[in-house]
Amino acid sequence: MYDVIVVGGGHNGLVASAYLAMNGLRVAVFERRDVVGGASVTEELWPGVKVSTGAYVLSLLRPRIIRDLKLEERGLEIITKDPGLFVPFGSGKSLYIWNDVDKTKREISKFSTRDASAYEKWIKFWEPFYLLADTIMLNPPPSIQDLEALIPLLKSVSTESPKDLLEALKTLVQDASSLLDTFFESDEVKAALVEDAVVGTYASPSTPGTAYVLAHHVLGEVNGIKGAWGYVRGGMGGVTAAMRRAAESFGVEVYTGSPVEKILVKGGRVTGVLLKGGKVIESRVVLSNADPRFTFTKLLEGVELDQEFVRKVRSLKGRGVSFKVVGYIEELPDFGHGKSLSPEHIASELILPSVDYVEKAYLDAKVRGFSREPWLSINIQSSVDPTLAPPGKFSFSIFGQYLPYRQGLDEMKDEIYQLTMDKIREYAPNFKPVRYEVITPLDIEKRFGITEGNIFHLDMTPDQLYSFRPIPGYDYNTPVKGFYLCGSGTHPGGGVTGAPGFNAAMRVINDMRAGKS
Repeated sequence: MYDVIVVGGGHNGLVASAYLAMNGLRVAVFERRDVVGGASVTEELWPGVKVSTGAYVLSLLRPRIIRDLKLEERGLEIITKDPGLFVPFGSGKSLYIWNDVDKTKREISKFSTRDASAYEKWIKFWEPFYLLADTIMLNPPPSIQDLEALIPLLKSVSTESPKDLLEALKTLVQDASSLLDTFFESDEVKAALVEDAVVGTYASPSTPGTAYVLAHHVLGEVNGIKGAWGYVRGGMGGVTAAMRRAAESFGVEVYTGSPVEKILVKGGRVTGVLLKGGKVIESRVVLSNADPRFTFTKLLEGVELDQEFVRKVRSLKGRGVSFKVVGYIEELPDFGHGKSLSPEHIASELILPSVDYVEKAYLDAKVRGFSREPWLSINIQSSVDPTLAPPGKFSFSIFGQYLPYRQGLDEMKDEIYQLTMDKIREYAPNFKPVRYEVITPLDIEKRFGITEGNIFHLDMTPDQLYSFRPIPGYDYNTPVKGFYLCGSGTHPGGGVTGAPGFNAAMRVINDMRAGKS
């Protein structure tokens, strides 16, 4: 019998298991796939060619977790992505966003000298949020009273006026388009910064709440550089491989190829899990790294739950809209600077010429069921990480939107691929994959076990954030005694942060000490 069982070996499940074992508990992780990592994995789809089939860049993983679990000592190596972004606009125009503010200002001045000055204000706007990031992320979601208490804390870490602080807090409900308009006048600069507001989200830049999605994605760091993003050497599986080593070093038992079919409950409290094949594993506490909808409608199927609670679970919003194309090419794309290795090949190459372009892509998806002209983010990690492809080959990952989840997407793969290639070749005509695989939201659901293929488990809209995530009254705890959630469907939400796993582990430890589990 275990003290704790964690269902699912995604990154949050591994983080939770490690912290629980560090506190002297006997912990086991059961993962349905033959590899841990959930959607943070590296897969060798062709001989010698490895791709990140889910998450593809890293920034949001909390530094405390990296330190506590000694992930760098256990093999985690992050290559800073600099420049972070490259945006081609056609007619010889393009924009780089560097980690160096002054360097980026010089780039922006090609489009607007006013925006070059405004960019520095944009960076400073986020400073109070950076200082509070761990307070917000590595704690249970704040209540309304807690949010009121945050105001004097914000004042203590900010030199801004109370009026400016209110503007900052407005990002919780504001739309990204309006937020960008308050800082910038150039369509090109706004285009370069708007991606983070809609990534993984069935919304347009003008949808209220998308400013928060943007904020969520800018509050990371890589190698001590605030706001930077990076590539994990060996692909995103390098993160979760290091996490597994950490967990096992503390005594966690990790079982792959071991799908959990059912959470076992007796008399209103959890007793363990039933594995596929019929084996019962007993445990005092169980955590689910799966999304809330799958957890309560599948893993707890047949368990008597309050019908009002079940209704709320079924009404949670989480329709996936993101697709990927992964593969390899034999020459680097020529965006007008040649085929030799250039800064744009290190950056995320963003095919997103304007904010209005994203609005049209969203509206197209609402009307037609997919974007005929999707926005795209191309990452050629093997340009800086030769472990991912043999000499003369370059593995790539393309992230795109919008392709809303529905049955029948398998039949659309050829069309989605062609639309993607047509759009890229408007800017880099020589982009010609040798081998490739299209991954739709339906594939994300099947491959990673995420309901409707939503990469954040649930939409990160204002009504599904903080104390509302996933359901008011329940954050990591559930109506079943001893049963908890630890995935991205809990606070603070999606991305490879490790925070939901950390917070869930702390909740379990505190409840055990208080005799509540």
